[in-house]
Amino acid sequence: MAINTGTVSALTVEGIRKLVGDNFKRFPLQFSEYLNVNQARKGTETDREVAGIGSLFPKAENAAITMTDPRVGRARAYTMSVFAGGIRVSWEADMDELYGFIRKHMATLGLAANETLNIEGIALFDRGDSADASPITGFDTLALLHPTHTDTDGGVLTYADNQLATDISEASLSTAITQFNQVRDASGNRVVMQGSKLLYHPDNMHLVQEILRSEGKPFTADNTTNVLRGVVTPTMLNYAATGSSNRWMIVAANHDLNFFMRVAPVVDSYDDKATKSMINTIAVRFTLGFGDWRHVIGSPGT
Repeated sequence: MAINTGTVSALTVEGIRKLVGDNFKRFPLQFSEYLNVNQARKGTETDREVAGIGSLFPKAENAAITMTDPRVGRARAYTMSVFAGGIRVSWEADMDELYGFIRKHMATLGLAANETLNIEGIALFDRGDSADASPITGFDTLALLHPTHTDTDGGVLTYADNQLATDISEASLSTAITQFNQVRDASGNRVVMQGSKLLYHPDNMHLVQEILRSEGKPFTADNTTNVLRGVVTPTMLNYAATGSSNRWMIVAANHDLNFFMRVAPVVDSYDDKATKSMINTIAVRFTLGFGDWRHVIGSPGT
């Protein structure tokens, strides 16, 4: 496709006072607020899970010491994808258009790239539950939120369930925050972990503020302290899908939710000598995903 004189015929005559539209403020890149942003060095980056030893075993006098081997587990490959777009403008249209519309919109490809990154960057939230049609999976080939995560060898874990089944409420957030104290690693060791950020859909913006920002216990007249105030930072995801309106996740620090940028948006501008058209293109190469699930507790909602 190309912008030609017919496309902008209304803008080739004098007398228009003002062009209205597409002057709105856009959202900044939101995924960087809750994903680890990594620079990829190749087309596919690979992580691999490992597990140390658990606790020691009792040893009787003169008995042999019980040996335990650290384990090397499954791999998680992150393969980069390319997104690109462009605008072609005929030589004649560029000459005849009087209001700078063409040149301005050739310069908006960067905004299009940011919009794409935000749309794609929400995937770990929108496709993070075991019931989703095409969930993104981690080391255990299971969704981020799942009731039966598996060990490095596919076996049963001491702590395996990070999926709740409740909408956002004071009680559900309290349950999730408390559950972080139950998290264990692949060898069954208790680990220090605390929820840091609450990811949620814009439909719940007022509810979240009422729960997390009120000084007293939410929704009561009792003189009781709000124990959730200041515990987690609310992070509203403006690009979350409509179908994810009841979904929420609490994410702990040092999580394994990853975004890989292989090539940041690259703009190329050139003239097509055969047609004298102007061409502006932009391309970006990236991917996202996760390996370990333990730093996240959440719910798809009911």
